[in-house]
Amino acid sequence: MSSFAVQLALARGGRAFGARRFVLRLTDCCFVARPLTRAASSGPNANVSDEKDGVNNGNQCKSSRRACLSDRATRTLRVHGKEVPVGNDFWEYVADEQSVQDAVKYQNNTENYIGTVKYPLGIIGPLQVNGEHSGRPYVVPMASHEGALLASYNRGCKAITQSGGCTVRIKRRSMLRAPVFLFDNVASATDFYRFAELAETKDRLSKHLVENIKHCMVTSLRAIQTDRKVHLSIGIDSDDAAGQNIVTYAGDLVMRVMKTWYSADIPESYIEGGFNAGKRVSVLHTLIGKGHSVVVDCIVPKDVVQRVLHTTPYRLQRFQKMHSRTNEFIGGISCTAHVANGLAAFYIAHGQDPACTAESSAAVTHFDLVRPFPGCTNLEEFHLYSSMTLNTIIVATVGGGTGLPSFKAARSILGVRSSNELAEVCAAVALAGELSFYAAMESGEFTAAHWNMTHKY
Repeated sequence: MSSFAVQLALARGGRAFGARRFVLRLTDCCFVARPLTRAASSGPNANVSDEKDGVNNGNQCKSSRRACLSDRATRTLRVHGKEVPVGNDFWEYVADEQSVQDAVKYQNNTENYIGTVKYPLGIIGPLQVNGEHSGRPYVVPMASHEGALLASYNRGCKAITQSGGCTVRIKRRSMLRAPVFLFDNVASATDFYRFAELAETKDRLSKHLVENIKHCMVTSLRAIQTDRKVHLSIGIDSDDAAGQNIVTYAGDLVMRVMKTWYSADIPESYIEGGFNAGKRVSVLHTLIGKGHSVVVDCIVPKDVVQRVLHTTPYRLQRFQKMHSRTNEFIGGISCTAHVANGLAAFYIAHGQDPACTAESSAAVTHFDLVRPFPGCTNLEEFHLYSSMTLNTIIVATVGGGTGLPSFKAARSILGVRSSNELAEVCAAVALAGELSFYAAMESGEFTAAHWNMTHKY
């Protein structure tokens, strides 16, 4: 049997081997414990490699893995010593010269790298955004292979810009992680819950996290008890980074120090018990939110609605309310038209985590009517009020994929200076998509637009 390494995380006790970090090596069904070497144990996610062909199965140090498995010199792609058959298109569009040449730039972002996938990139705008971190028209790169999508968002941008722009505000910024502590019964769990909720405990934890983790500003600490489990939700502000890794390090540190600070035994603890609801849609993301919690609105005059969106404010808001009520009836969490479309296209274009679209789509769209002048009672003369609440916009301008070549180049077109500015533009884009989608549905142009835009040539 081939050997592999399993790292023991002392964050969950390590009682069998005391305070040292060990690797268990399984060879011929026999476990042998040995201390981790300095090189192998460095970093929060360090592992040990046994692979000889450069393929990483999740147990390989980045220093020993090959930068690219695609060999352009011999035109071969080898995995576990065996050649994988690929055609000429692979070398032309995936393992092209530039992608192989840039392989080292991707080493921290993927494993078993073989090349890059080219994805259609278009632009929408100009989009006038009036925020506290933004205040100009933006030309926005969007990545999508869905015909008609960018044309629709572009129309929404036109409606917003001709209305003087949209107003955007960031309510708060906080990335969450919720390690869970398991006890034998509810009595023991309640005792720990009360300890975790003490102001003294929270102050001590906050100070410890700030002192031991770079770029970590604690925004919230909250204990949530469910039967014999206690989830300790940690909120941090990591400035221009998304903070998903930093808050995980914070959660790991909290698990370790709570075992020391708490007077009684903590039988089990895990870095996440499900309360964080990462990479999946949840009511938590609609109500509490994480990342950037953003609100945006725009009053679209009647003449703009008619000229650009081909409907009227009265008919448009009536249709939107009907659509929203139906969504509530079927138990929908995201009370929007199709916000995931715009978020995914925006996230991919700018090097954000596309899986966060699941969380970010837990948003709410609202249309209403606004009197054009005091005393007006004719609903057909009213202007359109449009707004969105997006409590879980997860974007960054540093870290993750933001520094990769194509994403960095695309974001340079947008010209944003901070994650706050990026979040405000993202919210404005989402509203543009809602306006155009609902208008296309209400006016009856939706089907024809898709057919015409996807059968141009």
